[in-house]
Amino acid sequence: RAFRRLLKKFHPDRNRGNAAWAEQRTREIVEAYHVLSDERRRRFHDEQLRLQQRLGHGDSGVAAGSYRRDGVAAKCRFILESLLNGNGAEAVKVYEELCERHENFDLYPYLSLKDHLDCKFLLGEQYEQQGNLERALELYEEVYREELEGPRLRYFFDEVQERIVAIYCQQLPRKFAPRRAIAWFRHALELGLPLRDQAEIRKRLAEMLLKVGETDAARRQLRKALEERPGLKGVQRLASRLGMSVPSPQA
Repeated sequence: RAFRRLLKKFHPDRNRGNAAWAEQRTREIVEAYHVLSDERRRRFHDEQLRLQQRLGHGDSGVAAGSYRRDGVAAKCRFILESLLNGNGAEAVKVYEELCERHENFDLYPYLSLKDHLDCKFLLGEQYEQQGNLERALELYEEVYREELEGPRLRYFFDEVQERIVAIYCQQLPRKFAPRRAIAWFRHALELGLPLRDQAEIRKRLAEMLLKVGETDAARRQLRKALEERPGLKGVQRLASRLGMSVPSPQA
């Protein structure tokens, strides 16, 4: 209730005379909501606050506390700055070192809500450029899920959704063996993507299932794809190979 009340109070639409200030306050409120609604992030925040109070640095910020403790926050900031400055290779190197040293490592809460989404998106982009599609999808999907769950400001929501779908439907079938691709396609169907994108992914899944001889499963996926998106393009040849009859697309 407090979150909704504050969001209404400081929403930019209700503070048109000072829209920049209102937008910043709204971002802070949303970030606070994310921390409070996530047990791990809340516990980390409380730990850093207690540490700052013991050291007498109560107003120095969470990142400063974590920097004094082990330098992780400084490394996270270095990763983001390197990505923004075009030094992606170095950013990936430091990020992978942190992942090796810290189990279940996450950039948040070492970075703010906005910065950690920036960082994950840019890391995903870097991995995609390197051809590491699995790592790219892992990071893109983290951004997608974080913006999908609960209140969000949609920093990257539309763009990261497009990138995820493009990798699954265009790059993954060419680079992964059929069995491996099938596992990833099934995973993609659990992401909560729009039906139009799910239909395209099901079509690709049907193609892979046919390649490994699972004809019945391929038919089920193609039928489901056509239910989700009637008039789905590029299915005539696949349907023919599966012994299915589908309406011809209208001109």
